[in-house]
Amino acid sequence: MTKYNRIINGECNFQLIELFDDVEKAANNRNEGELVECKINNLKIDFSKVTKEQHERVEVSSAGAEGSSSESS
Repeated sequence: MTKYNRIINGECNFQLIELFDDVEKAANNRNEGELVECKINNLKIDFSKVTKEQHERVEVSSAGAEGSSSESS
């Protein structure tokens, strides 16, 4: 069965609400808390792209040709 990927590119504003057990941890933006809610606003889709998913393994061959590389004069 053939599968297809859809990649959607766009822009949005978002708001993440996280839960912390310590005020110092919550004040530092590098810390990750427990995700409570994520709100997405003003979603704008610029374009989407559909690609075919490849299941077969592609073997990479060397760029050089096999056999003798000398030229006869």
